[in-house]
Amino acid sequence: MITHFMIGALVTAGLFITVRLGQKRPAIKWWQWILTILGFIYLAFVLEVIVSFLEEGAVQGAVVMGTILGFGVLVWAFLLARFVFALKAEKEKG
Repeated sequence: MITHFMIGALVTAGLFITVRLGQKRPAIKWWQWILTILGFIYLAFVLEVIVSFLEEGAVQGAVVMGTILGFGVLVWAFLLARFVFALKAEKEKG
């Protein structure tokens, strides 16, 4: 039970850190925030799936599902970092 609270606390802390980072970039649109929030919800889902498998004693299942679903989280996080939260390099003036 405490693991569920820890997962919720970590995901919430990550969301607050991301919101603070996003406040430094005012050009983030509303649909980009929705994608970010959905990414954090999906991360919480993946962590809960892993914990549920471990509580049932299915370590192999936790590893397999964690790998399959975790890959989606990594791709989602990379795409958000690359296209939503990346600082645009200033164009060289020539």
